[in-house]
Amino acid sequence: MKKLEERVTVDETTLKEHCRFVSEIAAVPPAGEVVLTFDDGPEPGQTELILALLKKYQIPATFFMIGQKAEAHPDLVRQVTDTENTLVASHSWSHPNFHDIPVSEQQEEINKGLAIVNKENEYKLFRYPYGNSSCESNQLLKSLEYRIVGWHVDSCDWAFDHHGEVDAKEALSCGVLARNRKDYAEHVLSSIRAHNGGIILMHEIHPNTLKQLDGIIARLLNEGYRFKNLNDPAFQKVLH
Repeated sequence: MKKLEERVTVDETTLKEHCRFVSEIAAVPPAGEVVLTFDDGPEPGQTELILALLKKYQIPATFFMIGQKAEAHPDLVRQVTDTENTLVASHSWSHPNFHDIPVSEQQEEINKGLAIVNKENEYKLFRYPYGNSSCESNQLLKSLEYRIVGWHVDSCDWAFDHHGEVDAKEALSCGVLARNRKDYAEHVLSSIRAHNGGIILMHEIHPNTLKQLDGIIARLLNEGYRFKNLNDPAFQKVLH
């Protein structure tokens, strides 16, 4: 809601000048193509479940890992990197809000996270916690030849409670249609249909994604969507 309030009360030019929300992708995705991305891992017991589903359907995905957690669970990082068609990318060192910390701390978060997560990766990808960026951090990432990855579809798995429902306040923030406030999977699917594909933001740590992922993948495949990854040439134009 804090982000929504800022978008409503601050003019767009000012937001662009301060590079606040480069993670919000305006570019149209390749038609009929989707990329699964999972933030906030690795998470014991849940990373493995996601990998099993990727293997079941033979589809790719990218995992944006928190440096502290990757350092604590190197075995899970290795499981992801050893899985065919998966990518590992950085989601900072400790997942702070970059809008709330000074530039020096932002740079430390980036550097420490990259040192743990991206040291063996061919593709240099970074996603900001909460999607909140700054011009200074953008410049650092650019100097290191990293691409900033946002999303077209926010699954808002963090907003849906353990009953699979989202309240009116969070629904407004997430853009959840009234008819989908008790249907997490349908929120994700309808958002993908509205974009005709795109990069999908999910999290390893939230139960609704783990409960519904199998069904979401199956329905997307049944509807003819094609699963790609962030190293696919067609998706390069939507990366910052």
